[in-house]
Order: sequence, then C-alpha cells, then structure tokens
Amino acid sequence: MGGLHIFGLSHSYGSHKVLDNVGLMIPAGELVCMLGPSGCGKSTLLRLAGGLEKVQDGTVVINSVTVGDSKIHLNPEHRHIGLMFQDYALFPHLNIIENVTFGLFGMTSFKAHARGMQMLDQVSMTSHKDKYPHMLSGGQQQRVALARALAPEPKLLLLDEPFSGLDTNMRQKIREETLNVLKQSGVATLMVTHDPEEAMFMADRIKVMGSNGRILQAGRPHEIYYHPRHELVAKLFGMMNMFKGVVADGRVETPLGSVATDLDDGEQAQVLVRPEGVIIEANGNGRGSLVEVTSSHLLGHDNIVRVRLNKGEGDELYVRVHHTFEVELKKNLTVRIDPEYAFVFPFEDELKLTKMDKPELNEAQISAAAAE
Repeated sequence: MGGLHIFGLSHSYGSHKVLDNVGLMIPAGELVCMLGPSGCGKSTLLRLAGGLEKVQDGTVVINSVTVGDSKIHLNPEHRHIGLMFQDYALFPHLNIIENVTFGLFGMTSFKAHARGMQMLDQVSMTSHKDKYPHMLSGGQQQRVALARALAPEPKLLLLDEPFSGLDTNMRQKIREETLNVLKQSGVATLMVTHDPEEAMFMADRIKVMGSNGRILQAGRPHEIYYHPRHELVAKLFGMMNMFKGVVADGRVETPLGSVATDLDDGEQAQVLVRPEGVIIEANGNGRGSLVEVTSSHLLGHDNIVRVRLNKGEGDELYVRVHHTFEVELKKNLTVRIDPEYAFVFPFEDELKLTKMDKPELNEAQISAAAAE
C-alpha cells in the first residue's frame, strides 16, 4: 500500500471541528490538490499527514506504515516525507548547495554533494549553488526549496500554497517546471491551495473541502469543473449567475431558457450558470432574451461583460466573451444558456451560507480578476 492513505481523520481546535471524518488516498506518482476556502481545514490535514500535528481521531499511513493515529505519533523526520511551505523556509546562513543537502543524513559528504547537484540540475539552479537565499528571486528560492524537499527521495511530498508568493507570470512558469520535476520523481504529492486555476493545472485529482471540514467532492479536474455535485463546488471556480425556480417536468425555467434536472417536480431549485455559459449574440433571430450592456472589462484573451435583462429593466448577468466581440458596436443583443455550463441544485436559504462559502458578484471581484 504505497503512497499516502488517510482513514477517518477528524480534528478539532477546542470546540471548533476543522476536519470531520476525512479520507484520502494518494498512490506513488500522483498529485492530489486539496482545494477549498480559507479556514476549511486544508492546511490542518497537511500538517497531520506530515506529523506537525498529533492525530486526535483517525489514521495516517505512509507506504504501508502507520505513522499517526490516536496512540502513535511518528515525528516528521522519521516519516520519509518532503515538506515545502509558501515561505520556502530556506536557511539564510547556508548557501544553496548546503540548503539542498541539509537533510541528507547518513550519506558521505561526497554522495550528499552529488545528490544535491543532481537535484539542482533538475530545477536548473546549478549555477547558483554558491549563492545565498537572499541573493535569489522568489521563483529561484521556490526551485531550491523543491530541490531540497526532493533530495532525500521522500515517499511523500507535502506542498502548502507553494506558489502564493510569486507574481502571476512567474507563478505560471514555476508551476509548470515544478509539475515536470514531480512527474519525473514519481513521488506521491499532496498539495494544498485555495486557487482553483492552480488546482486544475497541477492536479491528477482534486478534493474540494467545504467549511464544515468535510470533502464535498473528489475527482479529476474535468469532472470537478464540468460536473460539480454541490453548489459550493461550482461557486468555488469563480463568479456565477444564479436563478431560482421550481422544477416542472424535469426542467427549471430561467430568463435565459430552461435547464434539465433530475430533481423532483415541485422542488425549489437554483440554477448556477458560469459567465462562459451565457451565450451573447447580436440579432439572435428571436432566440434568447434581450439585454443591455452596462459595462465591459478586458481580461486579455477575453472580456467579462455585465448586462441587464429586458433592455436594462431586469436582473444583472455576467458574460465571458472573446476579446474581439466589441459589445459597444452591437445592437439588439440577446443572451441564452449553454447547458454545459449550467448546474441545478436544490435551493438552500442563502442565510445558511457563510460569506466564505458564497462569493459575491461585485465590482471588486471583477477588478481583481482584471488586475491578474
């Protein structure tokens, strides 16, 4: 039973339960991302797997060895794991090769140096071996931290928000380089992130955690994005247009058209539609609902357009369109639903959803997306 196996893990801080009967399996060579809002227990799960916290209830197994349960606690240095955190935690008084070889106990200095150089070569940092951490950029420090974590050939690698300190362009480059190194190493990897795009890019499988400390859905990135089984999973991947309705004949009517559902007839439902699931057309030949454009925000390869239904008299929607679609030049615009990006869930009282679980659609969110 290689890799990481977690069974029935629950954990509380005082009276606050942050993990509730969580299970997880990561075979060797696979990267699993834990995705969820801040405070949902992702980092606690990683700390329990790494031995930085003692298990209260449940079992942690690494390569068929029980390393943590209510009675057993194996310290991190005895778990054959690699740890990498968002601040990289490089030793400022050691140069780069010394940082990478720091954890290579039981090796001769010659073998440790050779292993360190091999790892620096994998992350394209051999020319910096004699420098000190403060002399490197954030991206270079991240690569050194990865080399150090992989140098002892761990059975499990734990990454906690490893790219959060990098700017957007550097983050994309380093993510791809890191993924290539991890796939070459064949190590089982658990990565914690709150960035849905990062999880989609990096993961073989994603596990989405809710604020209740439970895993809401697990699956391949494509399955999580296109087939969310919980409204909070759908909302986690960005802004949503939301409509309320009642199921009739297996469908829910919205101002943009009806959407099929397997909910029971007569049940209160909400329809969530991604901005790319709202098709906007000029002169739609009678199809769709007439809208009036209220604003447009360029995001590079596409635009986020805000429109109002019924020529400015109805609800407001967000639409994602190609950057060549110049809305200010279009007349008689209509919108309709692309069913692939529309999801129907039972209606829940919005007051029961925490602010963390229910992201709002507002100008600040649009501006932040544009800034990235």
